[in-house]
Amino acid sequence: MTILLILSVLSVLVGVGGIYFALRKNPYPVPQGPVQWMVTVMCVVLVCISGLAVAMVWTYHEQSGTELASAYVEPFEFQLVSSQEKRNIADYSGKVVLLNFWATWCQPCITELPELDALQSAYQDRGLVVITISDEALEELRLYTDLLPEKTVSGYVNLEDLPESFQNELVFGRPVTYVIDGTGMVQERIRGAGNFAYFEGLVTPWLAALDS
Repeated sequence: MTILLILSVLSVLVGVGGIYFALRKNPYPVPQGPVQWMVTVMCVVLVCISGLAVAMVWTYHEQSGTELASAYVEPFEFQLVSSQEKRNIADYSGKVVLLNFWATWCQPCITELPELDALQSAYQDRGLVVITISDEALEELRLYTDLLPEKTVSGYVNLEDLPESFQNELVFGRPVTYVIDGTGMVQERIRGAGNFAYFEGLVTPWLAALDS
């Protein structure tokens, strides 16, 4: 569940609660006086807008999951943090790719980076490539060199240079991780942080497929 969805649901509850407290002493659930009318109208508007936001976010969640499950990853370029060398996601065709989008301001991202490093170390010889990408500027990333993963392919990219499917997903926050099989097909999309065991369970079936 995304932060936007949580906030929208809370707004609906606040609006409904506001209507209840404004009218609870009335003999009938009808506003009496200008103050009650104003409060009631404001709360109704809040509930309507927030309810619409909940519906939109939920619908997007359902549709995006279906689309990603049957989509090939769209090629895009990024630059390595270490050398500013340009790479393309298509360069890793034939390998299982765990593509992770993170940010220095995202504490769950920071928590999972060592787990991703460990995963890369454990499975790189079997054809796994863990790519960790931030859409922050290189100058910003250099202020947090102690946070940068050491074993993964660590890169950065402008958000507007990403394919639209990734841009739309990153609107809802970080981290977001994709499991891409050896044919370039997106098999999993994960919102939120995971640990070594969780990601291991996602990538090992596709690594086994490389050997078959």
